[in-house]
Amino acid sequence: MAEQTTLFQLLARQPWWVTVLVALGLFWIAYAVYPSIAPFFALPFVLLAIYIAIQQWRSGVPSDPTEKLGLLRAMSWENFSALVGEAYKREGYQVTPSTEQGYDFALAKNGRVTLVHCRRWKVNQVGADPVRDLAQAVNRKEASRGICLATGEFSAPARKLAAAEPVMLVSGAELVALVRPRSRPKRRFGR
Repeated sequence: MAEQTTLFQLLARQPWWVTVLVALGLFWIAYAVYPSIAPFFALPFVLLAIYIAIQQWRSGVPSDPTEKLGLLRAMSWENFSALVGEAYKREGYQVTPSTEQGYDFALAKNGRVTLVHCRRWKVNQVGADPVRDLAQAVNRKEASRGICLATGEFSAPARKLAAAEPVMLVSGAELVALVRPRSRPKRRFGR
């Protein structure tokens, strides 16, 4: 069964201003129903937006995800795979390169195994075949889920197949957020 993602986890992977828009939307909906409690509906999302903005500022998130995707596409396979592996290590996973077909890494955390597939990273649109290969590997290895990474977009058949399998598709801004550095080096003043 696929792992559930909360609204807060989903918003934490988006630019900070998306959370501000959610806060504004909730405020106006609550204001229309019961004006005196409207600020309390929006407050958690405003605080989350501030937290996300600070985290994104500290990590140096590029202002243009397409620019970062272009840099990822231009990387050699060795550099790209090392970057993906390091990103998952920062998330607390034990990363093991694959020697089998259908996936590139096995991630282990809290007794759960997740398989990651990113071989077709230079393709503009990823079709259903890599997603099918990953789903078959997930079943064969009895993993909890699979993650298919792409710097391009996923085709409609690939998205449909992933929806029916324990496979999560990661591309675009979500991929940029995954591989970005999590903290900036500390600055020394006066040196």
